[in-house]
Amino acid sequence: MKRAPIGFARRWRVAVPVFTAIAAMATGAAPAAAAPQAGASPTAREAPARLAAAPAPPMPGYTPAAAVDLDVFSIYYTGTDSGTYQGTRALGGRLIGGPGAAYQRGVFGRGTDNALWQTPTAGMGLPAKWTSLGGRLTSRPSATDGAVVARGTDGAVWDRTSTWRSLGGRVLAGSGPATVKVGATLYVLAVGTDRAVWVTQSTDGTHWSGWRWLGGGVSGDLGAASPVPGAGIVFARGTDNAVWYNQFAGTTAGVTPGWHSLGGRLTSGVGAGGGVNAGSSANTIVVAMGIDNRIIERAGLWPSLHPWSS
Repeated sequence: MKRAPIGFARRWRVAVPVFTAIAAMATGAAPAAAAPQAGASPTAREAPARLAAAPAPPMPGYTPAAAVDLDVFSIYYTGTDSGTYQGTRALGGRLIGGPGAAYQRGVFGRGTDNALWQTPTAGMGLPAKWTSLGGRLTSRPSATDGAVVARGTDGAVWDRTSTWRSLGGRVLAGSGPATVKVGATLYVLAVGTDRAVWVTQSTDGTHWSGWRWLGGGVSGDLGAASPVPGAGIVFARGTDNAVWYNQFAGTTAGVTPGWHSLGGRLTSGVGAGGGVNAGSSANTIVVAMGIDNRIIERAGLWPSLHPWSS
């Protein structure tokens, strides 16, 4: 998995060109015709037909997402109908690529207008209602408490809080960044054009460190989780199409520095979720698309995960 840097670090640390769609980022405007569906609750007359319909299967190649609250897992995916699903529950919308999810913030996705859209359903028990947050995305978004990140049209990482801002970098086309909060520190990770993973961090969401190289030879969307206090783990699809992980923050008994394989045979990027809960029997979940176009997952108490299952 390890690869030497190829002169990439300097470019990650300098300012990037002005984002070509900055106006759209600021306004959040989106054509109504291209907006994700509202996903409102069906009427009484429509309900039986909708309840009888089976959920669409996952879209091949689209990365699923996972969110964890204590030991309760939720898996999200984009179906072959371009709609979003939480398990078997239809959330509506029309997405390009897989969704991103944060348990207390909701589900995020790249709409057909390439803007960022959100519905507050992850762990909230609320009906799906999609709202545009603007922007021009070129990847699947990733969300955590305090941040939503995605690749912009200039290839840099962009963060959406109250407004859009660039975190710089040169993200490999076809891959999406990941974000995770470890204690009071927010981390953002991305696959560089050298196919290595890079990470930056902030304690206030405004001032960011320079990008730091974590190595690896990976591709696709990244997943990240913080399953135990002080620990941050990034998950990626390696050149062997297996899941690899690197604990880039903190220490965990039984986990050594560097990249380690979790096996599996993937046809997508990797999604992940983790919850700090010492009394739980499972606090980590890793999800991806398998070779049979089904979602596969490994879950358990970090770092002892159960075998892959479909």
